[in-house]
Amino acid sequence: MARVVMITGASRGIGARIAERFASRGDRVALVARTHGPLEAIADRLGGVAFPADLADPDALAPLVDAVTGRLGRVDVLVNNAGVEDFQHYRSADPAAMARAIQINLTSALVLTRLVLPAMLDRRSGHVVFMASTAGLAGTPYGAVYAATKSGLIAASMSLRVEHHGTGVGFSAVCPGFVAGDGMHEVHVREVGEAPWVLGGTTLDAVANAVLRCVDDDLPDVIVNSRPFRPALALGRLFPRVGAWSLRQMAAGYMKKLADARA
Repeated sequence: MARVVMITGASRGIGARIAERFASRGDRVALVARTHGPLEAIADRLGGVAFPADLADPDALAPLVDAVTGRLGRVDVLVNNAGVEDFQHYRSADPAAMARAIQINLTSALVLTRLVLPAMLDRRSGHVVFMASTAGLAGTPYGAVYAATKSGLIAASMSLRVEHHGTGVGFSAVCPGFVAGDGMHEVHVREVGEAPWVLGGTTLDAVANAVLRCVDDDLPDVIVNSRPFRPALALGRLFPRVGAWSLRQMAAGYMKKLADARA
């Protein structure tokens, strides 16, 4: 039987490519995004259903899940992909913008997961994917709020995974680096150019493949980056001063350019 896959942030970039991959396997995709026109176009192309919603509005989340389950009957897979970034000098960060980023990136994902989980547990099947980032593993300079939200998704995924072991419901975190062809990456390129090669990168297809692998094989997490990120991360955690030095050398200059461009 075809699964119902609910994907947030599905109007472009990573979310749209994930939707394409699930639809190509015969799954029914429920596409969620704030932008109505592009969302409808993708839904029509994939034979899915568009559910326009603003995840920045906490009151929109329960009605969204009700709409999806009312129309499609259930949610078998939830991909919490929606996210915003705002790399900037932290001293200049707008508290209202910080709260909005936390709501979209972290809180909405936690709430949507909470809303679909009881039915998954009743069926003893289902999977939730959190679209995190390598920023959540290493703490990107000039991106404290973004990194904090992505780190929160990683921790939530592991916490839920352990709590619900043996229930038939799985949880995974996908951690991409810079994604060529994605909206965020393209904005960075327009503003300050390509990221240094040492930071690595990935593609839309690689991220979408990682999501499918997580669901198919119930993987705890997948780092999707062209550089050997996991060994470097382990070294940085064993030796925090070395980790901070590495971030200064590899990432701080590029991220400061982004922050300066937006100041």
